Amino acid sequence: MLWINNLFQSPQWLWLFTALIIPITIHLLRQSNPQQISFAALQWVQRYSQSRARRPIVDNKWLLLLRLLIVALLASLLAQPLIKREIYPQEGVILVDPRIGTGEANTFIHNSLPQIVGEGYEVLWLSPETSSVTSPPPQNVDLWKTLSALSRRVDLRRAHILLINNEVPTSHQALKVSPHWQWHGLDKPSTAPGPVLPSIALMGKAPSWWAPVLEDWQSKMPGLSVHIQEQEKAPSVEQIDWLIYTGPAPLPQTVLEFVTGGGLLITDNSIPPADKLNFVAVDNSQSAQAASVGRGSWLRYESDWYSEAFYRRADLPERLWQHWSGQDWALQHQNRGHWPGHRELAGLPVENSEVENRRIEQLQPWLIAVLLLLLAFERLIALSRPRSIMATDSNREANHG
Repeated sequence: MLWINNLFQSPQWLWLFTALIIPITIHLLRQSNPQQISFAALQWVQRYSQSRARRPIVDNKWLLLLRLLIVALLASLLAQPLIKREIYPQEGVILVDPRIGTGEANTFIHNSLPQIVGEGYEVLWLSPETSSVTSPPPQNVDLWKTLSALSRRVDLRRAHILLINNEVPTSHQALKVSPHWQWHGLDKPSTAPGPVLPSIALMGKAPSWWAPVLEDWQSKMPGLSVHIQEQEKAPSVEQIDWLIYTGPAPLPQTVLEFVTGGGLLITDNSIPPADKLNFVAVDNSQSAQAASVGRGSWLRYESDWYSEAFYRRADLPERLWQHWSGQDWALQHQNRGHWPGHRELAGLPVENSEVENRRIEQLQPWLIAVLLLLLAFERLIALSRPRSIMATDSNREANHG
């Protein structure tokens, strides 16, 4: 019964609703016919006129209903009911790198983003809590993990990201970003060395997508080394980081030695995998799988990369770079602390269909307030009933006389 878990945070307390039987039972016992005793000289009993008789403020049935509501509210409070509210992306939100001073951020926003200032905007720290910049900046924020987490927040899907420069702490996992984010940077000078780029080699016939992908990479990452590897020559781990193999199956022994020595091998489905290798999906992708081979890795695509279904996509250069660089752990370690030069290559986009647009909120504060009101109302009615009931009973006896 998963729907109950979606409605209550602690559904194990729902059994307390059976306590509703208690006030019902007490009410039925009190409503049983009383024993009638006849006695003489009833006419001497003091009489009250009908005009002076007062009816009970609230009938027993309404008081019973009120007490049932109180018991139901108590059970609901323990079960902690939940409610889901629709949330939408907010415009004019700016997430500021905590390494940037508040004055610098305000100056940049007024000079570079005047269109946001005119519409009313909100400036928050780039941190898991996304607190206002009016509060002290958070310390030791892992921006890589923070950006990946915030990419799934609906209200921040169209935010502006303001970074201090191109150097952001990285991680061994692929960065997740919102495709609607707009990137900005103060571009402060840095003394840190530039990011390390891999040495790539192609062994075999180049696929049709290889030339445009390579051109895109080299335009965005100057200095990227790519060359053709002859099949008769053994690839060297000291000279090559990534080897794209498009030759015939099975894999040459020299290629296997390259992988076990610490290199990254990349193939498509034309090369069958070895029996003892444990391939796992890359970033929940059904098209790419990776396995550890010695000190290196083998990245294998389940589809034919000569087919149009593989390469006819606008984000092919970005996707391939993320898949390949994500399996090169040595490269990831060397580049820790660097942001890719082209920010569009910085992470995998999280599509709108992957984001939950409803936020779960608890109803405890409202239920507590209602419960206190009902308790006060129930006590007020219960304390005001005895005098009314006595007057009504005396009038009934007088009328019978």
